[in-house]
Amino acid sequence: MQITEIVLTVAVAIILFEVLPEKSVWSVPVRQADEHTIAVPGTGGLSLLIQREAHKTLTKEQQQFWKRIMIVDDNADITKTFKIGIENATSNKIAVDAYNDPRTALLGFQPNFYDLLLIDINLLYMNGFELSERILDIDINVKICFMSSGEINREALREIHPSLSLECFIKKPVTIDYLVGRIMNELD
Repeated sequence: MQITEIVLTVAVAIILFEVLPEKSVWSVPVRQADEHTIAVPGTGGLSLLIQREAHKTLTKEQQQFWKRIMIVDDNADITKTFKIGIENATSNKIAVDAYNDPRTALLGFQPNFYDLLLIDINLLYMNGFELSERILDIDINVKICFMSSGEINREALREIHPSLSLECFIKKPVTIDYLVGRIMNELD
């Protein structure tokens, strides 16, 4: 009986991880680094120079979506839940790229590519406001919604980060229905 259970477990694992890796409940989409990223020495250590010319033309896959959004949250469960919930609720007309590390998100960001960013305020390595400022240096036209489970003092934040718009703020926890509704309002 134990051998049958082991064989069954191995067969299920092979199906989940090898045959259906994109359908696996454990698979987390990982975005590869931009193929046009070049590391060059800079005055403050290693800096990244990202050439963006190749992104001016959209692929067939990219053209099928109505809008594209990026989610950045250090909690992988949240990014995966939001990604699946948004894509399912919009019949896959909104493509979602999800990141758990703000540094990787910054490398994956492309100007004139994303319509909306959902950025958690409390991130590792840099906070959501610092990430937003760096992204706005690349693309001033992208819309940003901040997310947090804590309260924020908007007046104090305006003094610290005067260049950021704090008009879109989503308090977590949030239902997928509310999140999708808020995203649709921001995208219209």
